[in-house]
Amino acid sequence: MAKLLEIKNLKTYFKTDDGIAKAVDGVSYSIDKNETLGLVGESGCGKSVTALSIMRLIPQPPGLYAGGEILFDGKDLLKLSDDEMRKIRGNRISMIFQEPMTSLNPVYTCGSQIAEAVELHQNLSKKDARDKAIEMLNLVGIPSPAQRFDEYPHQLSGGMRQRVMIAMALTCNPAFLLADEPTTALDVTVQAQILELIKKLQQELGMGVIMITHDLGVIAEVSDNVAVMYASKIVEYGSAVQIFENPLHPYTQGLMKSIPRVGNHAERLNVIEGSVPPPTHFPKGCHFCTRCEFADDKCWNEKPDLIEYETGHIAACWKIEELTKV
Repeated sequence: MAKLLEIKNLKTYFKTDDGIAKAVDGVSYSIDKNETLGLVGESGCGKSVTALSIMRLIPQPPGLYAGGEILFDGKDLLKLSDDEMRKIRGNRISMIFQEPMTSLNPVYTCGSQIAEAVELHQNLSKKDARDKAIEMLNLVGIPSPAQRFDEYPHQLSGGMRQRVMIAMALTCNPAFLLADEPTTALDVTVQAQILELIKKLQQELGMGVIMITHDLGVIAEVSDNVAVMYASKIVEYGSAVQIFENPLHPYTQGLMKSIPRVGNHAERLNVIEGSVPPPTHFPKGCHFCTRCEFADDKCWNEKPDLIEYETGHIAACWKIEELTKV
């Protein structure tokens, strides 16, 4: 049976003065209804570009889809016309963007930007669209929603703007939600409320969700499966239990060791030395070899394939069998 969303060998590149930047290079995974996939990794690893590729929001040029398929309900989104894609974007597939101040239009009120999507995709009257927008603002915990409807983005705090973005994404009851750092600007209490809201709507609507975040605590709480990205590639994939209890890839292990532990006041946090290489100059072999303490000549010169080490748990590293014997 076909999955709700299937990404097969996706390649999204950008033409730059320094050469071709391979932001996403051969990424594959699938998500079904009612399933949440956590997408984790450092800044610059390709998480957001993957999400923008699904929404077909990569500017061309300088971007280009160099290969692969994005199958949604059996249709390849990369082959749809702009008009066909507009009927899906914001309606069947929605996205909570990472930067609400740059994603909201500063010259339109917050409410009108939410109502526009409802009018466009659900054919509601202006009054009904306004009522629906106010209902969504109330649902995401914005006080005095009728008043906030007529306010502009600059009049709201960062957390409020983030909630407006979430209301906008959920207002058309999408089948699939891309959440790019949806709780970054929110305090812990509101973060928990928003995650609970997404979970509740997911159960009601049968939504598939991709949760992109640096917060491994959020990933552990909401994700069914986890994909770990590093430098344009998925280096490990498995259920949330498998990833947190038995991380295989040295990069995943490094991320897990970087989580603060309660009670370890004297212990310094683990640091993964170095930084992500630029996408125009990735290493010839494993992309993580420049920062991996276990790397040898084979790691530097040959790309590892994703191999299944236990049911549903795959990783791409030449050293896993050697390391797991220790």
